[in-house]
Amino acid sequence: MSTPVAASKILPSRLAAAAALAGLLAACGGGGGEAPAPAPAPAPATLSGTAAVGAPLVDGVLRVIDAAGSVVADGVPLDAAGRFSAIALTGTGPWRLEACGWAAAEWTCLQSVAYAAGTANVTPLTTAALVLAGGTPAEGLMGTAAPAASAVAAAQSTLAGSLAALGGGGVDFFGGVLDAGSRTGYDRLLDAVQVNLGSDGQPFVQLTPRLGSGNVYVQSGAAAQGSLSATGAAAALPLAQLEALFTRMNAALASEAACRAAGTGLAAQLADDARLSFGPEAMQGAVAVAHVLCTVFSGREPGSGESAGPALWGARLMSPVLGRCDFEGNNAVCGVSLVLRDGEGDVVELGGGMAVAWRSGQWRFLGDRHAVGVSASARVQRDMRIDGASAVVHYDRAFAFEVPALPGLACARVSQQDAAGSRVTLAFYKRHVPGPGEGESERLSLWTNGSGGPFASTDPASGNTRTSDDTWLFLPEGEAGDAAIRHFLRGGRTVTVDLYADTACSTPFDGAATRVVVDVDGVPPVWTALADLPWPTYTATAQAALRNLAAPAGTATPLELAWSFPRGAIGFTEGFVCTDRALCGSGGSGRVAEAGLRPRARTAGFVVQSGVAVTAGEHKMAGLYGRWRGLGVQANMTSCPAVPAGERCR
Repeated sequence: MSTPVAASKILPSRLAAAAALAGLLAACGGGGGEAPAPAPAPAPATLSGTAAVGAPLVDGVLRVIDAAGSVVADGVPLDAAGRFSAIALTGTGPWRLEACGWAAAEWTCLQSVAYAAGTANVTPLTTAALVLAGGTPAEGLMGTAAPAASAVAAAQSTLAGSLAALGGGGVDFFGGVLDAGSRTGYDRLLDAVQVNLGSDGQPFVQLTPRLGSGNVYVQSGAAAQGSLSATGAAAALPLAQLEALFTRMNAALASEAACRAAGTGLAAQLADDARLSFGPEAMQGAVAVAHVLCTVFSGREPGSGESAGPALWGARLMSPVLGRCDFEGNNAVCGVSLVLRDGEGDVVELGGGMAVAWRSGQWRFLGDRHAVGVSASARVQRDMRIDGASAVVHYDRAFAFEVPALPGLACARVSQQDAAGSRVTLAFYKRHVPGPGEGESERLSLWTNGSGGPFASTDPASGNTRTSDDTWLFLPEGEAGDAAIRHFLRGGRTVTVDLYADTACSTPFDGAATRVVVDVDGVPPVWTALADLPWPTYTATAQAALRNLAAPAGTATPLELAWSFPRGAIGFTEGFVCTDRALCGSGGSGRVAEAGLRPRARTAGFVVQSGVAVTAGEHKMAGLYGRWRGLGVQANMTSCPAVPAGERCR
C-alpha cells in the first residue's frame, strides 16, 4: 500500500520558508528595521475520505481512535456523498476508523486505518484487507491494535490481484480517489464485487463478482483460492447512468399526479416487460406495475383501494446498491436495492430481489429480477432462556428460500451444484393449508421430514408442511451443518429453484418460469463462530419484564425491553413478542406484539394484545430481527417455567 503524503506535513514548511525569505528581503531593502513577521503555526494534521459500498453510506457516522484506543472523533456525520473531511488528529498513530450507516436496508459498519494524515477511505475492501492483515474478525478491529503497515499492504496486494479482472489491480483501497455513487474508478470496483467476511478457524474473505463469474476464498495467512473473471460486455455497461434513473423515479414519486403523469410518470421509467409480485398476486407490464406502485405510495391497498397507512409522496429512493448483472446481447439486467428514506428518516425496503434493465440506451426499472419473485438468504438465531438460575443458550442456522404462492404453483425444488457439477437437492417447498390461528400463506412452506421439527425432507412423497410461510431450511449443528456452509463459501452462492404444478414435484409449472437461478444473500457462520457474533445482552430489567408478563385477554399491556452490545452491533429493525412459537409468524395468533425499530435503538416499547389471557407461568418469547453483513439475525429471549430446567423452550 502506498502511504498517502499528508499535505499538512509539507505545507507548513513551505509557509515557514516563504516567511523567512520575506523577512530577508525586507531587511535587505532597508525598510526601517521592522521585525520580520512570525511564521504561521503549523496546520493541524487531519484526515479526510469517503465511506461507501459503491453507493455512499446514508445517515452515516464516523468514529476515529488512536493507537492507545483513545477517542479522536466520534459521531462525526458523513455528508450525502459519504464524505468526511478535516478530522483533526490527536494522539499517536496508526489511527483506526469505523464508519456506520445504511447500505440499502442494512445498517452496515466498515473499518479502515490511517498511518499518517491525509486520505483514509472506509469501504468493504479496506475492512477485508485489515481482516486478512491482522487475523482479526471485522467486529474486533476497533478493539485490537492496528496491524503493521507492511501486513496491510500485503493483504491489499492479495485482494487486488484477485480483483484484477474486475479493474482492481491498480486501486489503492485506503488512499485512492473515491467518488461514491459515480460508478467510476474505485467506486465502480466496489460495484463490481460483493465482499463477504467470516471466520472458520481463521478470519476469511470471500469475493463474488457482480460483473463477472467465479469465486475467491482467502483466509488470513493463506493464499487465495479460486479466481474471478469479467463478463466481456461489463466494461461498456454505463453504470454511471443508474443515478439518473433513480432521480427520474424520485421525481415521479413526488405526488400522485406526478406518479401517474403520462410521459414523465413512473410508467415511463419502467421497462415494457416490468413485473412485480405482491404475495400471490403478480403484475406484468409497465402500466400495471406503475399503477400498483403509485397505489402503494398513496397509502392504499392495491386492488381493494382500502387505506393501508400514510401516503409516502416526497420520500426519496436511496442511491442503489448494485447486485449481480446478467448480460444478454446488448441488454443487461442488474440487481439493485429499492430502499426508501421517508420524511422522518426511517429506511424502508420496498422489495427484495429488484432489478433494472439496460434497454435501447437507457436504464429502466424492471421490478422483480426473476419472472417468479424467488429470493434466498442466510439466517441465524440465538435462543436464550432466562427463567432459570443461569441462561440456557441455543443457536440455529438456516437458509431462507422464499417462493411466492402463485396460483397453480404447488412445489419448488431447491438445489445446489456440487463439486462434480451435479445438482443436489437441498429442500422442497409446498403450499401450506392454513389451520386455525394461522395467517394466509403468501409463500410456499418447507416440506419437512414429518418429525415435527424444522428439518427438510428430500423426498417429495414423504413429509409435511408445518405452518404458513415456513421458509427457513435449518442446518444441522456442528460439523454436519458446517460442510454445507463451506460448500457455499468455496463454491459460490448460487442455487437453482425448479417450479412444479403438482405436489409430486414432477410436472413443470405452467407460469412465467419453470426454473429460477438465484444468489444467496449472506452465508451462516460455522458452528464454532456462532457465539462470536455481536449478539445483544438483554438487561436484567428486560428479562424480569418478560418472565413476569401477564396480560388479561383483550387488553393493551405495555412491555419495555432494553439491551446492549458487548462487542460490535447488529442493526435490529424489527421486534416482536409471542406466546406460541408455532404461530409466531406475521399475522399468526401467537404473535401478541410487534414494533419497528431504528437500527441504533437499544430499547423497544411493545403493546401486548392477545385474544386469550397471558400469564406469567406460560411460554413467552421476545425477538429482535435485523441484518448484519447480508445475514438475517434473530435474537430471541424466552421464558418457559413448565419446561424442565436446562432444556430449550420449544
